[in-house]
Amino acid sequence: MFFKTSIYRNKKKIFIFGALITILFVRERINVTNRANINSQDHSLDKDFFQRHLWPQQSTEQQLTCKLPRLYLTGHDHIEKYNDCKLKEEFGYLKNSHWYFNKTVISKYIDFECSYRNISRTDDFDLVLSKYENLHDSQKISHDVIEVNCIESSKKKRNLYNNLHVQIVNRMHLRHKVNIENNDQCKPMNILLLSYDSISRVSWFRRLPKTTEYLIKKMKTTILYGHNIIGDGTPACMIPVLTGKKEEELPSTLKSDPNGQYVDQAYPFIWNDLHKKGYMSFHMEDWPQVSAFTYRLRGFSNKTAHHYMRSYQLALWRRVQNAYFANKDDLCIGSIKRNKKALDLVQEFIDMYKTKSNYAAIMHYIENSHDGNERVNYLDHDLKKFLSHNFESGNLNNTALILYSDHGSRFGMDRWSNQGDMEERLPFLSIFLPNSYIRQNSDKFKNLQRNAQQLTTPFDIHETIRELTCTNKPKKKQEIRAISLLNHIPINRTCQSIGLSIHYCVCDQNWEFLNPKEQFSVQSAEYVVAYLNKELSKAEDYCMPLKINKINYVKQAKIGGDVFYKINFITMPNKAKYEAMVKFDPDEKKLLIKSTDSVSRLDAYGSQSKCLEKFPSSKKLTVDLRKFCLCKPMRKSKA
Repeated sequence: MFFKTSIYRNKKKIFIFGALITILFVRERINVTNRANINSQDHSLDKDFFQRHLWPQQSTEQQLTCKLPRLYLTGHDHIEKYNDCKLKEEFGYLKNSHWYFNKTVISKYIDFECSYRNISRTDDFDLVLSKYENLHDSQKISHDVIEVNCIESSKKKRNLYNNLHVQIVNRMHLRHKVNIENNDQCKPMNILLLSYDSISRVSWFRRLPKTTEYLIKKMKTTILYGHNIIGDGTPACMIPVLTGKKEEELPSTLKSDPNGQYVDQAYPFIWNDLHKKGYMSFHMEDWPQVSAFTYRLRGFSNKTAHHYMRSYQLALWRRVQNAYFANKDDLCIGSIKRNKKALDLVQEFIDMYKTKSNYAAIMHYIENSHDGNERVNYLDHDLKKFLSHNFESGNLNNTALILYSDHGSRFGMDRWSNQGDMEERLPFLSIFLPNSYIRQNSDKFKNLQRNAQQLTTPFDIHETIRELTCTNKPKKKQEIRAISLLNHIPINRTCQSIGLSIHYCVCDQNWEFLNPKEQFSVQSAEYVVAYLNKELSKAEDYCMPLKINKINYVKQAKIGGDVFYKINFITMPNKAKYEAMVKFDPDEKKLLIKSTDSVSRLDAYGSQSKCLEKFPSSKKLTVDLRKFCLCKPMRKSKA
């Protein structure tokens, strides 16, 4: 009897053990599958659906004025391996301006003590750290950003935890006391202006399929097919979107200009008018070392959005930069991916003010896509979840969501593809409007859908925000350069009519490849390099002259009655990849280049031109030579 009972017990143990193994195996398979879904493209996607929605659907009349290119859903297959966050659990969290310990985590420790310090900004480049104070459960925290440190209470004082924590603190006391309901003619809407760096429409469709499908199928979002960049880099997009002006049309805010002002002193940011309307505002850019208003520009002094997350981003970057450059960064803040934390802060801002005030949230996220799109797919799950939560909960019932990118990839493998030049110039842009707005403004919604098939620019986004927030400014005459996307954009709008350089224009560009080894191709490339060396001579004590190393391709197109050539080449000694647009003058029988703006660099120049930071302001270097300059050895050592 004892023997049979023992067998039964052993069988029971074996069964339980086997069940546990099965559960662990299934759980691990689920984890592996989840990671695989992030690490690879979803091959079950309906590619016909995505390709169909990738192409413009222009009328014959629209094509006669500006025929938009048809891009193909190809490439963008290279993906960087996904790594989980190294830290699995936090010691605690901020909620409703209070600190709470994570009981599950702290129960593992017998005796410990925690302290915190406040982190705030003096300006956009420096932080102030307060002294550490004791931290206890349910403690009220009125600061935006704190650093929490926990150690053992024993003699060893072993470090147990250190991390940044950030929150949205109620600032309703800063809101202008206005009644925004008075005007029956215009009902202001909330604005979510969320952008991601360097993602073309093609890359967005390929790398963010869940988000794209949700936008199109569930939210019925309007995608704009002719949204054209107007210059090189992020400021050329962000400044027009947020001010309605080009950088060149505003007072200087350059770091290199001794008379340069802070951007909030010089620029008419749209939130200044929104604040007068009673809006609460949020503004965040990650990667403070290259952000739009601080890389070349002086940044903000004090006249910022109500919630300006610069101190958080500065403190965060100082913590992670060494690991990032050593390729050991898990892209996390504690146990949360940083891109998710950015959306969490936007969500916290929405939840804080959605029943109290109109609001405008502006976010530009750089980290996952600036240096290449290999990490863009990491964004898909969290972004789709953010959209579905807000859409299905009704948070967007009085909110316009503008989800977009500043430009396509400017360098790397995506940019070097056959359609990479068009992709750079055609970033993703979508606009969601709630059904309540569409029902009351059916004509304006029809305008938006028609305009989605025409040439548009960041100036139009600015005017659209002004219309939706009832902050339109009276104009002496109708500007063709800047028109709300909810109004009628003339069918005869062209790149020339809005002053958009042919170098960036995507209209009617049917390029024909030439033999790069032919004499004309070689002479064209040599002409461009000679022009660049002439510009570099303005800093000849700092920069080395360039010479042709290789011509990748030369393309020809007839645009607006003129013949243009696009030349893709590599130079030495900086080993740089360039693409230049030149015009052929039939009268003089020679090539013409408009400016250095007609030359794009297709790889990162990094620290090659760092010596220009020391260039004397008294010499008034008027041309930005960073993408062309390779510092001379003696200058590099001094920089």
